[in-house]
Amino acid sequence: MNLKNKILRLLQEKKFTYKQLAEHLNITENQLDHALETKTLEVRTLELISKELRIPLYSFFRDPSAMQHYMASYTEPYYNVNIWSDQEVKYKSEIGTLREQIEELKAELVRKEQLIEALEGQMKGHK
Repeated sequence: MNLKNKILRLLQEKKFTYKQLAEHLNITENQLDHALETKTLEVRTLELISKELRIPLYSFFRDPSAMQHYMASYTEPYYNVNIWSDQEVKYKSEIGTLREQIEELKAELVRKEQLIEALEGQMKGHK
């Protein structure tokens, strides 16, 4: 589905017309058509569209199938960062430390299980 069709679908869901969107952007429908067809729509125009339709700007740039593959290998969404919050930076640091500790505990658990198995094997050998 091309960008225009996606926008048209969103307009329909939001009960807006293509003409109303063009008017909101202060351009004609033909100008909007041309920009979409030639892929020359400016980012600031996309931003206005995203605000009018109340959708995130990044949604114009991502391919859902590619994002599913990307997100399957990444644990934290790339757009989920608040650079203005000192508290969030602190929490992210703490979370990183906790993840490291969890990995260390998992490794220790594996070592203990191996030790138990070895001891059980020795006990069976002595019987």
